[in-house]
Amino acid sequence: MALAGRLARCAAIGVCAFPIISGIGGCDRRFELTEHVSYDSTIGIHGTLDFYEPRSDADRGNRPAVLAIHGGAWRGGDKAWGEQFAEEFCPFGYVVFSINYRLAGRPGGTWPAQIEDVQKALRYIRANAARFRIDPDRIAALGMSAGGHLATMVALRDDPAGPEGRVKVAVNLDGEHDMTMPPGEVMADFEAILTSVMGHGPPWSAAELRDISTVTFARPDVSLLTVHGAGDDNVYVAQGERITAALRSRGATTEFVRLDGDEGDCHEDCWKVPRARAAIHRFLGRELAHDGDRFYEEQQGTPPPMRD
Repeated sequence: MALAGRLARCAAIGVCAFPIISGIGGCDRRFELTEHVSYDSTIGIHGTLDFYEPRSDADRGNRPAVLAIHGGAWRGGDKAWGEQFAEEFCPFGYVVFSINYRLAGRPGGTWPAQIEDVQKALRYIRANAARFRIDPDRIAALGMSAGGHLATMVALRDDPAGPEGRVKVAVNLDGEHDMTMPPGEVMADFEAILTSVMGHGPPWSAAELRDISTVTFARPDVSLLTVHGAGDDNVYVAQGERITAALRSRGATTEFVRLDGDEGDCHEDCWKVPRARAAIHRFLGRELAHDGDRFYEEQQGTPPPMRD
């Protein structure tokens, strides 16, 4: 979004060299934004994040946070995508971080660069938890499509740099999870996308396919909510079923919201279906120990809008 017309509303929080801090769209928006915070200066814009926080929230510390991860087949997209989730969650008391990461087809963008960057961003956020006024133990990852894959992966895959690079709560929106399945059960344009992400065309080794598949890392100490449209013709619903089954077999806490019929004819917007939105709010509230509805009512003076 262009900066023209934005109103400056808050002071720099001192966590990056060149943050841009702005209120969005005037008084009708209920979040404040710090843009282009650098978590890895060596990769330029790909190593930056946007920080959204509820307005009129200056005195509250240890806030719950959502790490939003954009999609785009691991080769496109931008952190500006996360603004819709700031609009959704900031009024309920959540802080939102929306991150960039290295993209496939560009220098340094071969897998596993993407998950390495997500882990690095998460380590940065936790290292600066006091400045962001968040609880480092109450962070959930959320992503759509390739972002859903990465949000799930950062909950399942250990970070060699330490436990600060992993979450235990994630929301997976129409993500890909098992690249060893037949392409017709994974995603459209499977070969072209995987060629870009892996840095070479087929054949891919079994080890390569397992390494990029979240199901490989299924474990019990995680909570995952999956939302997937049965009519998704971009990433197929078998992927949501697959990660749910894999995690259940390991004893993890997992929920699956499958959208059928007309409401399931979706990809990017599946999460906006009312019962999916309601499930996401319930899940985050429970897993992050946060009463978002109460926060909304205290701040707005009115009960939150119905989501189902």
